[in-house]
Amino acid sequence: MEYPKVRRDESIVENHFGIEIKDPYRWLEDPDSEETKQFVEEQNKITFKYVQDYEHREKLMNKLLEKYNYERFGCIFKKGKGENEYYYYFHNTGLQSQSVLYRQKTLESEPVVFF
Repeated sequence: MEYPKVRRDESIVENHFGIEIKDPYRWLEDPDSEETKQFVEEQNKITFKYVQDYEHREKLMNKLLEKYNYERFGCIFKKGKGENEYYYYFHNTGLQSQSVLYRQKTLESEPVVFF
């Protein structure tokens, strides 16, 4: 397995409080550049092959699922004024990729999906 070659751009230097800091991999900060996409693709080939061939992969995946599959609530917050005042909070049932934003008119009323 050979790690992909990565270009170093020695021309990027910033001065922070009199100290010069080189940033030879700044070009990787542009996720839309063809060079960055190619580098990430090459890294993924190595990573995915390793992960797929890992003999304890299923055991590891089950352990990760066990640790991350729990219900989560964000802190409630209030926005708006008068008739347009609502309480909001985020909720994730466990393995959702993103939390859902709920809103309710009062703390006792039934929450509804807002976003």
